[in-house]
Amino acid sequence: MDNLLSSGWRVVKGSELNLNSLWEQVIIPLKGRLSADEFDTWIRPLAPVGYESGVLEVSVPNSMFAAWISENFLDELAAGWTKASGRADSFRFVSGAGEFQGELFPTLSRRGGVRISNEESRTSGRAEVRDGRRRPNGLVASYDFQSFVIGPGNQFARAAAMAVAGQPGALYNPYFLFGGVGLGKTHLVNAIGNSILDMDASRSVLFMSAETFSNRLIEAIATNKAQEFKNRMRRIDVLILDDAQFLAGRERTQQEFFHIFNALYESGRQIILTSDKFPNEIHGLEERLCSRFGWGLVADIQPPDEETRVAILERKARDEGVELPIEVARFVATRFEANVRDLEGALTRLSAWASLHACSITLELARQLLGDLVTDALKVPGLDQIADRVVSHFGLQPGDLQARKRTRKVSEARQVCMYLMRQQAGASFPAIGEFLGGRDHSTVVHGCQAVGKRLVQDPRFRAMLDALIRSLAARSGSMA
Repeated sequence: MDNLLSSGWRVVKGSELNLNSLWEQVIIPLKGRLSADEFDTWIRPLAPVGYESGVLEVSVPNSMFAAWISENFLDELAAGWTKASGRADSFRFVSGAGEFQGELFPTLSRRGGVRISNEESRTSGRAEVRDGRRRPNGLVASYDFQSFVIGPGNQFARAAAMAVAGQPGALYNPYFLFGGVGLGKTHLVNAIGNSILDMDASRSVLFMSAETFSNRLIEAIATNKAQEFKNRMRRIDVLILDDAQFLAGRERTQQEFFHIFNALYESGRQIILTSDKFPNEIHGLEERLCSRFGWGLVADIQPPDEETRVAILERKARDEGVELPIEVARFVATRFEANVRDLEGALTRLSAWASLHACSITLELARQLLGDLVTDALKVPGLDQIADRVVSHFGLQPGDLQARKRTRKVSEARQVCMYLMRQQAGASFPAIGEFLGGRDHSTVVHGCQAVGKRLVQDPRFRAMLDALIRSLAARSGSMA
């Protein structure tokens, strides 16, 4: 079997998969849309090394690298693998033996890699690779109160979260936490769940995204197990629903969640929700749900100030064994102000580069690697802005992109819009689908891949898209 593995072949249930050949098909779309430097840095080092029981093992330089790939490219790689192999498999990232300078996740081993479930990635928009531990109830084990850095923008939210953890179902029920992307909402509500379990392991705690809830409900209805699903949900002691804004516009899902919410609340069970908006600002959410979301405590998280951003970087680097000079932490903190995720992304990029090139993280390196990212971050267009520009360019009517029209012109414009929202605004596939009329994330993945393929084959189309990107950059720059 080792010989088969080294040659790129693996026997699977009587058939053979040429992993190397399939992998080349998987990465073709990425090669078409990424710059040569980006492709060589992030995609070229990946290599398939094994396949067994529905799990594709992919070799990475280190577990830090796995985190970056999971956050930025996993959806496209998974979709590409499904298309090339005809299999909806899971990914497992593995690294070879040896030490890596700047490795953020040193617990990842050669055969004990992190399994990244495609379904989990699709429904939540994330894949957990921090330390390879995800509890069966969906909680991320490494998210606790101790690792949550406190600042003026989150102090009240954290204090309320600790109160909820101390007396679940008695204080602040429901607890509704809202704030922008990447500010730590998911971390904080996971910390509540982990703390409750640490104090009483007999309690049933469930963490899931609203997208996952909707998908599981649909599956239960399709298999005539809806009542079983609802009964199971009503027996949970602590329900944590992430990204509640994705309930908007889903009539049946909202109806069923309304009854589950009432059952949990009336029996004194804790309900915790997160969203990127205040309840009354979630368009498409039923008024009765908006009202119930405000029954307990509604708290928000604001972007961290500069001192907190420096503290976050230092804490993250220290916990993960990364040598980060204070001047580099300050440089990054003064240039990435929007959210914690941007800070961690910058640290990830620095550490990955230092690891791959066996060098130290210095201020000069930070300026060299992050300078372009900072400039781009200041000019990131919003989803509304992208949609308006696409509508104008294609001569459409407002609302056409969100409608169910499937004319060739509208479909092309919609796919271009998906691609620009992903590449220029960095939006997640579920967020793009939700913006464009509640479309499934797989539709968005397909749309982005179709545009990427056409860019390689059609020079006129590529020129048109370049013009759109330049016009967006010019407009964003004027608005910055």
